[in-house]
Amino acid sequence: MIKNNIVVIHIDTFKREYFAAWVLGQKLKKEGFKIILTSRHSTERLLKIFSPNIFIATHSFTIDNHLIKKLKKRGTKVFINEAEAHNVNHSVSLGYPRYNDNNEEIDYKLFSGIFLWNNFTLNWLLKNKNINKKNLHLTGSIRKSKYCEISKRDESKFTVGFLSRYEIINVYDNRHSFDNLMTIDPEEEDYLWYYERLSIDSEAFSISFKLIKKLVKSGYNVSIRPHPNENLEAYNKLKKYFGPLFSMDTSYSINEWLSKVNVVFGTTSTAFTEAYLSNIPIISSSKIQNFNYQRNNDFVDMNDNFDRAAYTPNSINEAYDMCIDKKLKPKKSGEIDSYLDEFYSIKNKIDPVDKIVEVVNLHKSKPKLIGFLYYTFQHLFVLVCDLLLVFKYIILLRSYTKFKMINNYNYNRLFHKPTSFMKNLFN
Repeated sequence: MIKNNIVVIHIDTFKREYFAAWVLGQKLKKEGFKIILTSRHSTERLLKIFSPNIFIATHSFTIDNHLIKKLKKRGTKVFINEAEAHNVNHSVSLGYPRYNDNNEEIDYKLFSGIFLWNNFTLNWLLKNKNINKKNLHLTGSIRKSKYCEISKRDESKFTVGFLSRYEIINVYDNRHSFDNLMTIDPEEEDYLWYYERLSIDSEAFSISFKLIKKLVKSGYNVSIRPHPNENLEAYNKLKKYFGPLFSMDTSYSINEWLSKVNVVFGTTSTAFTEAYLSNIPIISSSKIQNFNYQRNNDFVDMNDNFDRAAYTPNSINEAYDMCIDKKLKPKKSGEIDSYLDEFYSIKNKIDPVDKIVEVVNLHKSKPKLIGFLYYTFQHLFVLVCDLLLVFKYIILLRSYTKFKMINNYNYNRLFHKPTSFMKNLFN
């Protein structure tokens, strides 16, 4: 392999990962690394031809075993930086499955390291996978890094924020519900969560809609932040219905959105974490809802824990009064603090980004001039992959609508640039 200090960072879901991946890349740049951000349409193509010094995946199945083996033979060190946390056995087993999508058994010994959010996953991997403990690094989530925190709040206008979590009823690729239901066995216990979630999402949407209607009618600004796996085009219906006081957030980071809202309303979820840590009042719809998780004890426990971070009104009118109360203080709880530490390891002495940089630094090489040229070739290759995606949807398929959907989900450097909020974090 040509000696180089190239780090390729895979972004699996644009809205969920781009911001934190960019921050990690900025810190690695300061250490002398060359950074290339890739996504679903470019990662595998790049790695089949080129050999960066470091490849950081989001999952154990981002690329298949055969490609990982080839990369290791060529000198590339492959790491996993968890995209999501797990604190129950079933969820961890889905995040670290025995087989990949090609039904090949995943060899976890091939990875040079795994950056983990919590001790639960670390202990599960030690027990269930053949992994050397020195390759497991308890970093916490890079999305909870101090480098991603809100540096300055926008206090220019009072805005009520709504967290949307409707990815089951508003799928990002616009697929019909039948497409999912046709793959589900209604007599299998493992699939019953889907029916439960459909009821929860449908009712939660109606609750939010009624509350937004009441707020807008009274002259309040409302900003809604969709889940990363939702179809953004669907929100045009709400924009048309509610008018100029309603806006849909399109920022790359939930922290950027939080810097522009004064209070947050939504169904109970892990997305409450950032608002809680940013000292923004949270209002949950859980006690207004008739439908909540009942079958899965893990989901029930999680909701109970995150409800401790929020006010839980019993009616939409009560929620409205809380939303417009400019003196409403954020709730604090020692129990939720402990739970968040168990889930995200937020009390670690070393920042998640700094810890990953520390580990990656151990593999730094001393490239010569050809190493710089090698980086230029890889950079241009990814750019071509991004261009080909545009060509495919705009020219060949002649579907700008489909391209917009894909572009909301897949990172593409032609369209996704660092925002002023992101740049200001390093000024």
